Amino acid sequence: MTITLLILAIQKFLQKELADDTQPVPPVQLGYLPTNTSVNPVYPVIMIRPAEGEGDSGQGQIQMKLQFGTYSEDDTGLVELLNLMERVRILLLRQRVLEQKFRLEASWTWKLDEEHPSAVWRGELTTTWALPQIRQEVVL
Repeated sequence: MTITLLILAIQKFLQKELADDTQPVPPVQLGYLPTNTSVNPVYPVIMIRPAEGEGDSGQGQIQMKLQFGTYSEDDTGLVELLNLMERVRILLLRQRVLEQKFRLEASWTWKLDEEHPSAVWRGELTTTWALPQIRQEVVL
């Protein structure tokens, strides 16, 4: 449930903050592109995917992958992709804490998809989030 709350918090945050920007607001999807748009997907798009997590009895961390897609027959798609990725990275780093419980760690990575279909440009921003501590309720 905590992971679900985190991806929903990221989605809500990006939808709100990107709407305050002067650029068009891309759809922010959870997981993958909807199957009904696979023939003609809507671009640009942001997809939020949990990647992997770890933790101990104290606190956990989870890596979230934000995947971006743009469409252009020329290299303006690359520029649009990089601008969108940078806008999101800056917004997240300025905020750092979502809904007073999820904290963005300082480390992040980004990469471009080396292989891409003609006219589709894709990139990925990987972030690490600290999860709220779970308190033991039953004492043995």
